Amino acid sequence: MYAVISDIHANLEALEAVLDDMPEGVERVFCLGDVIGYGASPNECCDIVREAGMPLITGNHDLAVTDLSTDLAWFNPVAAAAVVWTRGQLREDNAAFLLSRPRTMRHHDAMFVHGSIRDPDEYILNGVTAGENLEILRRDHPEVEVCFFGHTHVKAIAPAPNGSVSGEKWLDLGSHGPYLVNPGSVGQPRDGDTFASYVLVEEGEGGPCVTYRFVEYDIEGAQERIRRAGLPEALAERLAVGR
Repeated sequence: MYAVISDIHANLEALEAVLDDMPEGVERVFCLGDVIGYGASPNECCDIVREAGMPLITGNHDLAVTDLSTDLAWFNPVAAAAVVWTRGQLREDNAAFLLSRPRTMRHHDAMFVHGSIRDPDEYILNGVTAGENLEILRRDHPEVEVCFFGHTHVKAIAPAPNGSVSGEKWLDLGSHGPYLVNPGSVGQPRDGDTFASYVLVEEGEGGPCVTYRFVEYDIEGAQERIRRAGLPEALAERLAVGR
């Protein structure tokens, strides 16, 4: 059994709660990127990811902070302000670590990306985009049963095997695949849920089985860190509404 997390965004309280929630049988934790950005604990979160030996891909915020040639005009003002602040806080060893990570990974019959298969920065937000990426998966990676993606901060599975992810915690992906699976965000959910989320993956008789885990964490503590750091107030407020 392994776990998949994504979009920590320097939210130490959420990351610690998620790791505490994981059962003893978890052998490895894969991270889909964006360890930093938005939140007030970039070094603490990087240190945890590194010390745990998590396989990690680089997200767009990880690159925006560590690659100084990044054009911040692509970011909204709040996100850009967080990037600039994080650049001033992140230790050199953590910056080098994030910059050295790959943009995709494979593990047995699973693939891990930040945005999508065809573009690390693409948002999979609708059925059309999901369908196009599933077609690429079938054509170019026929041996892959499931591709995990993040970036949107929204829990999702395509094609949905049993309807919406909400209300479904255990999903058998052993037939009618391949599948795209978004575990949701650890540090900044945007689907109206305030809890951190991640997935556990086990091998079933016909293929992978995915269990969504929903974890409450100290939101007020994370908000207070953001405010003390002088980051935009919107970054603190949004944690309380999951948007």
